[in-house]
Amino acid sequence: MSRSYYVIELSARWLTVLLVALALVMILAFGLGYGAAWSVLSGKASTEDGLTAPQAAVTPTPISEVVIPTPLGAAEEGPEPTPEPTATPEPEPTVVPTPRPTATPLVTDFFVQVLASSKLSAVDEARAKLEALGFPRDHQRVITVENPGSAALYKLRIGPFPERSSADRVSQRMSAAGFPDSWVVAP
Repeated sequence: MSRSYYVIELSARWLTVLLVALALVMILAFGLGYGAAWSVLSGKASTEDGLTAPQAAVTPTPISEVVIPTPLGAAEEGPEPTPEPTATPEPEPTVVPTPRPTATPLVTDFFVQVLASSKLSAVDEARAKLEALGFPRDHQRVITVENPGSAALYKLRIGPFPERSSADRVSQRMSAAGFPDSWVVAP
């Protein structure tokens, strides 16, 4: 099953307009609700000609008392005898089932490697550029590969992505954004 991801980007100006509009709608709803509650609590009701008229007072109706008759013969009988205690059977020991082996989850996360460099400064610059493109630092991974007799190699990857198609789209986006050597790293 393929999942699609959509991104909605709002500028600060549009976000402000949206929040102000939402606040105005909330104020209007509060005002209308307050007005309706005030008219009900003050005892005024609207008539057809737009004028208000006092509502008739509601008088509570008394509830008559209900008498439950006693069944015939119940008064003649005495208290019920208590049954004699019966012997409780000895509980059988509980058999503990052996746990079934659980399957280890299959890792299907894909990453996009955007840079491999022996210079840590190049990796830091690329991380800042990725943040500007919308990939926060918690979605970036730097993998250090130590080779004896040579400098360490730093691999910068972004992800994880749930399926290969998502990772392929991001890899194409990274190639267009200035990372021509980006490629998908399969699990």
